[in-house]
Amino acid sequence: MTVNQCSSRARTYALYTGAPRQLASRVVAALAPTAPLIPGPAEPAQLLLESEVLYQVLSSQRRFFEYPFGIDYVEPTADSLSLHLESNASLDTLLSGLLPCRMPMEGGRDEIYGLNGLRIHARSGHGMELRRLGQPTSLKLTGPSQRAFQKAEAALAARVQQQGGQACWLAGDAWTDYERRWEDDRQPLVSSRSGGTRHGSPAGCCAAWDSCTPSPLLRS
Repeated sequence: MTVNQCSSRARTYALYTGAPRQLASRVVAALAPTAPLIPGPAEPAQLLLESEVLYQVLSSQRRFFEYPFGIDYVEPTADSLSLHLESNASLDTLLSGLLPCRMPMEGGRDEIYGLNGLRIHARSGHGMELRRLGQPTSLKLTGPSQRAFQKAEAALAARVQQQGGQACWLAGDAWTDYERRWEDDRQPLVSSRSGGTRHGSPAGCCAAWDSCTPSPLLRS
């Protein structure tokens, strides 16, 4: 590609993801000339996870942030989606909506809040990676400091315990008994690409981040 073509593609990438221009230029430089600027998820499970994350973001982010939903920019690849969060406050709200916990309900039937089966796969000085048990999925959260991630997770676990619940994500690489039953009771998860919709998501959801923010991800 010519310099002008690379520059144009970098501007387009930055427009749709919100990424800083320097990052957009690095991404474009690493792409083959005929490669899509923003690749679609390689696995249906990844597409479905992104749809559920979007649903949780729209449902839980009620505070006002500088960037849409407290997300500075996103970085999509075929195998993962990275969310760069703008602040500790946006991290606290997002983790509360994502990490699964079992909470007691009136009537004797407990309920799972968050994304069932989601686990912290890795922690680093730059954030954490979340994956769903038994599925080829990846969601990376970055932005706040390592200490901010530690504090947000510990605070959430403490709140769940105080309310008589169970922090399911702390079970590690195993389903809790209630999560397993909850998962078995759900409708089969079907990608809209194959003619169905995800359980619990708006009908026709095929591009998780398409048209949801001023800088959407066009997952085709």
